[in-house]
Amino acid sequence: GTLTARRASTKTTYERQMTLLRDIGMAALGGSILGISTSAYLALVGRVTGMSGTLRSSYLQLTGQTGPNPMNFIYLGGLLAGGAVMHMLYPAGFEEGGYSTAMMVGSGVLVGLGTTIGHGCTSGHGLCGLARFSKRSLVAVVSFFGTGLITASALYWVMKSDWEPVESPPDSFPRANMAYGVWASASLLVVYGSYLVRDVFHILSAFGCSFTFAVGLSLSGMLKPTKVHGFLAVNQNWDPSLAFVLGGGLGVNLLLWPTIMKWHAPIARDAFDLPTSVEVKPDLVYGGILFGLGWAIGGVCPGPGVVGLSGGYGMSMLMWLLGCVAGQQAAVIIPKLLKSPKAPAKSLKSDADRKGSSSIGGMDEATPLQ
Repeated sequence: GTLTARRASTKTTYERQMTLLRDIGMAALGGSILGISTSAYLALVGRVTGMSGTLRSSYLQLTGQTGPNPMNFIYLGGLLAGGAVMHMLYPAGFEEGGYSTAMMVGSGVLVGLGTTIGHGCTSGHGLCGLARFSKRSLVAVVSFFGTGLITASALYWVMKSDWEPVESPPDSFPRANMAYGVWASASLLVVYGSYLVRDVFHILSAFGCSFTFAVGLSLSGMLKPTKVHGFLAVNQNWDPSLAFVLGGGLGVNLLLWPTIMKWHAPIARDAFDLPTSVEVKPDLVYGGILFGLGWAIGGVCPGPGVVGLSGGYGMSMLMWLLGCVAGQQAAVIIPKLLKSPKAPAKSLKSDADRKGSSSIGGMDEATPLQ
């Protein structure tokens, strides 16, 4: 009996180790694809990729708070389409089931507030900002990543049951409607943007890069909140595999960006349009802390929130996105109410007026409008 138990324990340990190695490999692969996507976007369009900015800018345009920039909608369409395709081809990249609505909305609000105040998220600051050796991005990454680790680790035993998805929903009419809705939204956003821009190469570049970004997220494990919680909550069951997502993506960018930045101009545009701000302000820390809190609670950040709409937990992601948009709007309204001369809201509007809302998602940390 004792020998059998030891063999079973050894087999379990071996299987766990093999699963971890597989997850590390997929995380590195997915992260490398994210790096290829962000490097390609820099080379083709001359801009920094940022998921929180894409979502925020699109929402502000739809509500008439900034001028039109159809490229944001095309980029969102590529993310949605990529998620829908990957859910059919690689369903293992998505989780099934759902999560507490209150938890997802609350997480979304905190992430929306944090990414607006802190001018970026894991893509704009992490993948792109660090590749440019931006001190602002380094401060932001340390703030939200450190907060995420501390918060998730502290809440692990309290919220462990909430971090497990409920029973998978049946293949029903509402779920089919969600799938069709994702496809319809992607098509509408791309067609709308194409109609306004009428720049085929630019359109294909934005759509192709965002579609590729969705593929990378699907393969990396970032679309699984349980995976994110397993990474952020440091305990005896800690899962380090997601560290290789940033490692893979940042490694690709560090290799390619120095060469791309020596070019006179990107392939599809006349000039590069990159962040220029170098001042490290407290809002990078405040925003990073809020983002880290929300990320730890819900296990979702802006990119996975959009791409994850295609999964069996699509309604949970929708609730999260509604919370995120509400948080982004609050970050615009609250400073106006406080009448702060240095508020993100004022900067947001002035950037929109000055650039004609030309910034595509995630011009990262440099300007609030991304």
